[in-house]
Amino acid sequence: MVDDPAPDERPAGDLVRALAALRRVQALWLADVGQAGAGDLSFVDAFRRWQEQLTCIKLHLHRVENRLLHYLVSNPARTWREDAGDGESRRASSSPWIARLGDYVQQVRVETSYRRLPSALDLSEEAVTADIVTDLALVATTAEASMPALARAPQTDAAALDDLAFYRVVAPWRLAQPALIDVMRWLGEVLREHEDL
Repeated sequence: MVDDPAPDERPAGDLVRALAALRRVQALWLADVGQAGAGDLSFVDAFRRWQEQLTCIKLHLHRVENRLLHYLVSNPARTWREDAGDGESRRASSSPWIARLGDYVQQVRVETSYRRLPSALDLSEEAVTADIVTDLALVATTAEASMPALARAPQTDAAALDDLAFYRVVAPWRLAQPALIDVMRWLGEVLREHEDL
């Protein structure tokens, strides 16, 4: 008979496993985006894969947030340390993604402009024109920027695991969540439009 781990070990293990699953699906999507940009002109197939992979990323992000909350509740005496990262380096890292994705979308001749509503609940809101390449680049940059933290998670001691999960993974994805949702909606609509032909 195997003894159950101590109460505070299980939530840490659950959080590490959730972060590892997120890392796998992010790596898969980033590799797929890189490969598509290298000349995959079958954009319908690529967009269908991206839609599935981004859905998995979104689901794994919810799982990470859930496991992080459970971890924090099981360790109430934690002291917080802030590690916010550098916004300038994130902006600089999005430029290659914008160039790569912009070239790909132009190659496959897909319109990059779309209409976005700031609030679906405010009926007086006017739709604004947005650019999908910018949103895709933000999602890719966020995934890429969180990969080093996700790789370090299994070796991170339990005292610093929540800081790493929150500041390096959850918080950046929270900022990128509107773009992720817009990208997923855009992919769905483009796929519906091209599957009807």
